[in-house]
Amino acid sequence: MKYQNSEVSRFIVVGMLTVLIDLVAYILFIVFGFGTVFAKGLSFSSGTIFAYFANKNYTFESHGKGSMSFILFISLYFFTLVINILTNELILDLTSSLYYSILIAFLFATFISASLNFVGMKFIVFKKENRAQL
Repeated sequence: MKYQNSEVSRFIVVGMLTVLIDLVAYILFIVFGFGTVFAKGLSFSSGTIFAYFANKNYTFESHGKGSMSFILFISLYFFTLVINILTNELILDLTSSLYYSILIAFLFATFISASLNFVGMKFIVFKKENRAQL
């Protein structure tokens, strides 16, 4: 159980840094005139690059050199990218009259995709059986 708590703690730290990268990139892309769908896709992808290496090496301590974990990770993140963008747009539509609608949509979409990412990484991408094979 101690390992489980440590893994969750590391995921939260990596996740916070990933979200910061995502948020800063999202704001910058919007400031530079990109639409919210494109800005969200690019910002999420920026966080994904950081998240792969940080989660592989730090959170789940999977030091294998095989390409299967990368393929699984990209597949998982592609799925959660779609969920993230759709959630972001849905919340923007629902909260468009609110002053902080962009932040509310960003945070809600991030929570949903982060939860899905943790489950996918723990039980599919970096599961212990994969760690031994890679």
